[in-house]
Amino acid sequence: MSSALVVEILRRLGEADFEGTAALLADDFVQEYPYPPMAGSPTRIVGIEPFLDFVRPGMTAFEPYQYRVVEMFVTTDPRTVIAEYTSHSRLRATGAPYGNHYMGVFRFDERGRLVLWREYLNPLRIAELFAAGD
Repeated sequence: MSSALVVEILRRLGEADFEGTAALLADDFVQEYPYPPMAGSPTRIVGIEPFLDFVRPGMTAFEPYQYRVVEMFVTTDPRTVIAEYTSHSRLRATGAPYGNHYMGVFRFDERGRLVLWREYLNPLRIAELFAAGD
């Protein structure tokens, strides 16, 4: 079940369905970026609204993301999913293509809501995209 929730969260977020995404998050939701997407970005965001405030501008700057799950990895904890996924989009302002490769650790609570999303991505891809527009 948790694997299906990962796919659904990525679909909703990719379609900029922020209310739908929020409905799948626990009240004590935490997003972590061990390698922040951009200089000055937080490495940890606590709470649903702070998370949405952080992702909304970035997600709406692009054509809706198309996330593709490459692989799901089994863990010994049924509430934890490790997923490898990619994104495929275009920067609205320039039409430049953007894609990235991710590893995510998703931990769910007993009600099936996402409590922790630790996302590893390549921040250089984002820097290259914005440097190309300079």
